[in-house]
Amino acid sequence: MDKRFSLIFLLVSGAFFIFTVGFTGFRIEDARRHNAAAAKARSSELAAKVQSLRDTTGGYDAPQFKSDMREVFTSEPRLLLLSLHSEQNGIIYFISRNRSYLKNPPSITPDWRGTPAYQVNRGYDALVSTSLESGGTGTTMDALFVIMGREDFYPILRDDLYLFLAFLLVCGVAILIIMSVQPDTMAPAAPPQAGFVSPAPGSPTAAPVERPQVQEEFPSDAQEAQQQSARALTSPRTGLVWAEHLEPRLKAELERASSSDQDISLARLRIDEPFADAKLPLVYAAIARMLLESLPLHDLIFETGNDSYTALMPDCDVDAAVRVLESFRKKAAAATIEGKNRSVSIGVSSRGGRLIDANVLVTEADTAVAKASREGGNQVIGFRADPARFRSVLSGSRS
Repeated sequence: MDKRFSLIFLLVSGAFFIFTVGFTGFRIEDARRHNAAAAKARSSELAAKVQSLRDTTGGYDAPQFKSDMREVFTSEPRLLLLSLHSEQNGIIYFISRNRSYLKNPPSITPDWRGTPAYQVNRGYDALVSTSLESGGTGTTMDALFVIMGREDFYPILRDDLYLFLAFLLVCGVAILIIMSVQPDTMAPAAPPQAGFVSPAPGSPTAAPVERPQVQEEFPSDAQEAQQQSARALTSPRTGLVWAEHLEPRLKAELERASSSDQDISLARLRIDEPFADAKLPLVYAAIARMLLESLPLHDLIFETGNDSYTALMPDCDVDAAVRVLESFRKKAAAATIEGKNRSVSIGVSSRGGRLIDANVLVTEADTAVAKASREGGNQVIGFRADPARFRSVLSGSRS
């Protein structure tokens, strides 16, 4: 009886495992197909929206077009990247939730031409390209969608857990039935066997040891929730990355720049007024949104206190960074925020081919922004290191 029950239990468990794996795989593939079809349909709608905005706002370079496109991008939670490009004009418009989705070009410049390359996770993401007829320029819209995310996996895993619990319940009932039938088969004069009172670990009635597997499901859900919370890197108030992520990200970007012999700039931006106005928190958030509209790499813009920001600009020397930030400064000074014009002081430093650490780059930018504030504010100052002095200090430290 014991051997027969063990064999039946193994066969049923194996069949249940194969069924669960097959059913889970079918549901995942069905969800992927459904979301991929929805992504293609949504891409066509986005293409029509882009053409409509282009015609009504005056072209791709119009500020209203960029502002409206950002709202469209923000309203699409499954959209990871949106790019407009052509062979004639290069990349016309680009926005993404993370700079790592763009593999080539490494830096978006007006002179770049070609077809962009993207980082696409096969099975999880789908890249949909749509041709936009725009006066014969051959403009193409690329949209990268999530087709298999956490919100798709959770219902499937939840249903698998329910099936597993139901299987354990059935197994528990079967074990209780076997335990109640076995004593009747024993001789009446025989003393009660310990196996009928408290099942021994080696007997088939010890099958409930499967229960710890149920407990193992819950830590994995908790760990998944913790990981999801840890991935929320941006402040809900401003949309910028939290200040505590600046130091590790800056070190990583400096190592990348040094290994590929590329430049990197760091900018400190500070609001030009004492932070005593009750409306300044609203001003801080408004200027943060302007930064997100002006700089393409949103994951490299950080909060730095109640009145300042920090921006990393890879593959960009100090002169190029000053030109970009000067454009932003003029835009901020011309805007009316909370009833009056506001201005910012900006300090910029760059690696400039030097082997320096993150603290040096931050200190140089702080020195530059402090000088800009002392001299009246509303200006951009770049910190330019003296190469001769730098080499002399470097040689003195070696000796």
